[in-house]
Amino acid sequence: MNCSWIQDRLADYSVGMLDARTNQAVDAHLASCAACRHELDTLNSVVSLVEEYGVRQPPAGLFNAVRNRIESGEMVRDRPAWWAWFYSRPARGLAMGAAMAAVALGLVLPVSGPTISRLDPHPTGPSVGGSVASSIGEHLQSVGEGPLTDRVAYEALVQLNNQEEENRQRRGVQ
Repeated sequence: MNCSWIQDRLADYSVGMLDARTNQAVDAHLASCAACRHELDTLNSVVSLVEEYGVRQPPAGLFNAVRNRIESGEMVRDRPAWWAWFYSRPARGLAMGAAMAAVALGLVLPVSGPTISRLDPHPTGPSVGGSVASSIGEHLQSVGEGPLTDRVAYEALVQLNNQEEENRQRRGVQ
C-alpha cells in the first residue's frame, strides 16, 4: 500500500468510519510501516487534547467585563504617533493655506525671464562668431535627439568660442 493513501484515511480509521475491507488494508499497512504508525499516534494525541481541553468555556461575564472596561475609558492610552498631528484640524488648515498661497504666487509671479527672439539677428550680449552661430542653429534643429544633446552642444560651443578667440588674438598680435 502507498503511505500517502493510508495517511489520507487515518483520520477515518482512528474513529472507526472505514468499511471492513479498507480497515483491514490499513491494519495490515500499519503493522509494517513505522512512519504511518507514528502519524496515527500523533493524530490520536491531538484528538485526545481536543477532547480534554475543547470543552472548556471562558468564565461567565468575561466578554461583558472586557467590553465595559473598554467603554469606560479605564485603559491607559499611549501617546498618539507623531504623524497623527497631520490629521488634526490645524494641520489641515495650514496645508490648505499653503496650497492657496502657492496658487496665488503662481498667478502673480512671472513665469520666465527675458527671452531672445529667433528673428532678432543681433541679440543683446556678447557677439557670436559665424561658426558658433551655425553650431547654435544646428543644435536648435537637433534638440530632441537625445538626453545629452544640450551638454554636448554646450561643450562644442565652448570649444568653438575658445578657438575663435585664439584666432582673433593671433590676428591682432600679428
